[in-house]
Amino acid sequence: MQAYRTKTEMIYQTIKEEILNGEYEFGEKLVISRLAQRFNSSEIPVREAIRHLDSDNLIEFKPHTGAVVSTLSAKDIQDIFELRVELEGLATRLATEHLQEDDFNELQRMIEESKRAFELKDYEQFETLNIAFHDTIYNACDNKLLIRTIRELWSNTRRYPSLFKENDEHITQSIKEHEAIFEALVKKDSMLAESRMINHKTRAGKEVLRMTQWEFYNYLDHLLTTQEK
Repeated sequence: MQAYRTKTEMIYQTIKEEILNGEYEFGEKLVISRLAQRFNSSEIPVREAIRHLDSDNLIEFKPHTGAVVSTLSAKDIQDIFELRVELEGLATRLATEHLQEDDFNELQRMIEESKRAFELKDYEQFETLNIAFHDTIYNACDNKLLIRTIRELWSNTRRYPSLFKENDEHITQSIKEHEAIFEALVKKDSMLAESRMINHKTRAGKEVLRMTQWEFYNYLDHLLTTQEK
């Protein structure tokens, strides 16, 4: 029995990470027989893993189709960012009194490296530095539950389009906002730092919604074009 739970957990964790990393399309069908073959197992642990994924709302069951990867709707993204805005603002305010000179040096370094990455159009590196910038701030808030909750909300990030890939206008504004947040942190002005982070994350949430809607309408145009041919 223990062996089955171990196999189930392995399959569950693997598929979960793949979904959160955007390796599955929204609505993509999970074929149990193929997954069992892939993981060299019977179908029983695969079905159990899918049940866990359903509990996480990462998949859903559709009539005559079976298990498919769930879609992040505009409302889902809005709900996620409503929490992120408040919690990341709070984490920034709490972090202000704990950040040390080494932290400020690291934040300054990441801002400068972000500028260089942007100049080189290295969007992937810019995104990595962006995450590290926020992570450095939140790690200083001295509230493990808050940090864990923020990271859980971050887990959906790769399921929607990257905010930074070939999005130069957004990157330019993001760098300015990072500099403004950094300035408030250096001044130890916790309320100003929180306010600037809230504005920063609010704008990011609006940009994600704009991009996902743009992708959706492009997808519809593609379907119409295909049908006309």
